[in-house]
Amino acid sequence: MFMPCFPRRVRRSCALAALLLAAGAVLTSAPLARAQDRAGSRSAAAARFDVHDSARGQRAGIASEIGTLGGVPFRIDVPRPWNGTLVVYYHGYSLQPVRYAPDTPMPWLRPVLARGDAVIQSAYADTGWALRSALADTAQLRAYFIATRGRPRQSLLLGSSMGGALTALTIESDPGNYQGALVLCGALAPSWELIQRAFILRAAFDYYFPGIFGALDPVPADYAQTPEIDQRIAAAFAAHPHRFADLRALWGVGNARNLPDVIAFATALIQRAQQQAGGNPFGNTEYVYTGTRDDAALNAGVHRYRADPAAAAFLMRYYTPSGRLLRPMLELHDLGDPLVSASSVFAYAERVQRAGHARNFVMQYVLAAGHCVFTPTQVGAAFDELTRWIDHGTRPVPGALPASSARSAAR
Repeated sequence: MFMPCFPRRVRRSCALAALLLAAGAVLTSAPLARAQDRAGSRSAAAARFDVHDSARGQRAGIASEIGTLGGVPFRIDVPRPWNGTLVVYYHGYSLQPVRYAPDTPMPWLRPVLARGDAVIQSAYADTGWALRSALADTAQLRAYFIATRGRPRQSLLLGSSMGGALTALTIESDPGNYQGALVLCGALAPSWELIQRAFILRAAFDYYFPGIFGALDPVPADYAQTPEIDQRIAAAFAAHPHRFADLRALWGVGNARNLPDVIAFATALIQRAQQQAGGNPFGNTEYVYTGTRDDAALNAGVHRYRADPAAAAFLMRYYTPSGRLLRPMLELHDLGDPLVSASSVFAYAERVQRAGHARNFVMQYVLAAGHCVFTPTQVGAAFDELTRWIDHGTRPVPGALPASSARSAAR
């Protein structure tokens, strides 16, 4: 459980014996004195945090701060006026360090800020599958926000892709501090299941298209996804359409345009997971491939790998959801997501159901092909669905994101 540090409020009562107006004295009113006390208290509390390179500005009615907290970049956006709701945003997987620029917030967050909600986001100390550092870094940023801006009346979570796993971890372990969550294209299934699926696909890819990649266990340390690799994969698909059809049948989603990027990115994802876990957490020794033109040939010819138990245990710690969902969570997915398939979210829904909290989870989708390709209007509509659920008890209807909600969010 994340326990932020709260500043002690200094309360001052002003007892006035006389009104010294005749002497020309100017008296400070009690409300102003209390405001000054609060500001002084917050300044003292902020001094306890390791904040550097802080830059503040205001644009289009939004006061922003970027800087580093404990050496980790962060961004805070607070509308003027602020309605008292804080949205904690978890970004997705990134192989490169995230940096924040003093410009307008990312498009997804604009409809949230337009409601009057404040938004905070940490870049995380680690890259890759950064769940371990992301949780601590974000909890520290929330504590800093409270110390400098005051305690919010309501706190919500918003996470995309890998940030969906972070959102689930946070709201399952800390329901006292959060009232609800919106997950976008979320990697909600257990981490080892999601990346294991990518590993199984890569092994099959090597069977159908040998020589494009190097080793899989381990992925070479110098591997990096490049446009040239994506182009080589696309050319191989075009040259061997029947092999591509078999690979597409195994994966179940995607097309010849977006699967080259998915396979090249999945290889980098496997590489980073192997490095962070200290070994190879994945295997396909007991996996039986089905659904192709010749399953027997594929199963006889595909290279088999066995997972390292210690590495697999690491990945299971970061993360395996409990399903103990005590607050409302809405998940929005692209129906044609080729990286984190929409069907993979059902693994999380099952855990929530087995834990007895099925009423607190709803999944909706939009008709789009790609990973996290929502429009700001769709994100705003989903956020409105979540807040109506929290504030008024109107549980969203599972299925397609209602068009009426999207039209309302666009106004």
